[in-house]
Amino acid sequence: MRTAGCGAFREMTVERPLAEWRALGVTLASGGGALPKADVRASLVKGQSRYFLVYRNYRAILDYNCSNSYAIAVGLLADQIAR
Repeated sequence: MRTAGCGAFREMTVERPLAEWRALGVTLASGGGALPKADVRASLVKGQSRYFLVYRNYRAILDYNCSNSYAIAVGLLADQIAR
């Protein structure tokens, strides 16, 4: 947990490389597949009923509206538009 920033930012875990999240047993929600082998760092955020790995751009959303529910909704909508 973090000690500075808005409430939603403080609820995020400290960033870790995806390889560490894989080693901890974190998998994709869609079918339980392995996380991608990318050289990026991610934080874990708790949603209403599940957890999400979020990347640095998530903080930009929190800068606009400091709410995990809002930021997760924006991220999920962006994923749908990108498909």
